[in-house]
Amino acid sequence: MRVTLTVALALAATFVAVEAALGRLQLLATDPLAAAAFQIALALIALVAYLLGAFAGAVRGAERTLLELAPAFVRSSEAEAARSSVVGRVSSPRLRRVGLVGAGIGLLIPLATNLTLETWFVWELTPEAIAHRLLLAPLGWLMARFLAVVWIESQRLSVLDAGVLRVDLLDLRPLAPLASAGVRHALLSAGVLSVVLVGFRDANVAPGLPFVIAAGCIANVALSAAVLWLALRGAHAAIAREKTAADAAANAVIRALRAPGAKHAAGALADALAWKRFVADAPDWPLDFRTLRRFVLPLALPLASLLGGAVMQALVSRVLGL
Repeated sequence: MRVTLTVALALAATFVAVEAALGRLQLLATDPLAAAAFQIALALIALVAYLLGAFAGAVRGAERTLLELAPAFVRSSEAEAARSSVVGRVSSPRLRRVGLVGAGIGLLIPLATNLTLETWFVWELTPEAIAHRLLLAPLGWLMARFLAVVWIESQRLSVLDAGVLRVDLLDLRPLAPLASAGVRHALLSAGVLSVVLVGFRDANVAPGLPFVIAAGCIANVALSAAVLWLALRGAHAAIAREKTAADAAANAVIRALRAPGAKHAAGALADALAWKRFVADAPDWPLDFRTLRRFVLPLALPLASLLGGAVMQALVSRVLGL
């Protein structure tokens, strides 16, 4: 958090100082395009700073998840093996390649938003537009590396299933770290969406910008849901296998108790039927409403802010007759 704030403040202060030195700040009140370009530059700075912190959070989160999950492993040796394979270790060459691809995609964004090669004629651009292009390469680098770590760690968590995890249908709390990890990855990804929706609101300075933002938001929502599902997939399989085995055992007991001439203690059949119902009603996922709410709210808040702002703007325009 400290690094994120430091980077954000340093970049924002540098950008504002350059704008002031060039006499561009006076245009913000009179030139809507200059104001929108200024807003986009600050939003890109916020994204760069956020991704620095999000990358570190994703790596540290993998270590913390395995430490919290250790009591749920079948044997300590398996826990250690799983930990060595899951803890946030991604090879530097791989991250470097991913980062270069992301930087290249970042440099192509102006072409997608402006639909002309002249978008890279820097000698014809405003200082704000030049700042955008200077930020896009490091932004693409950081974004690609962050997404790669989140995806890889979520895939690693998805292989922790019945062969590794101990499942007790009476108490699924030992599996809660997997739900927390999935929500953590999803929220880190959704944080990008929040910055984009708030920072790029009403900042339409290029014909293709709304399309690029919409495509990025859709991809972000899909990724957030995917990483949440991946982190829980293995635990879901383990729970399903345990429920199948427990149901089969309950059926065997019920059949034995109902056999002709069978002798059993009073209430034994009722207990077996009650256990069968409990197994059927047991959760299939180690995810409760509170955890799900932590996932949904950060997605809903920026969307609500965006829609609320649009509604208020429409109401004010109608009242004033604009």
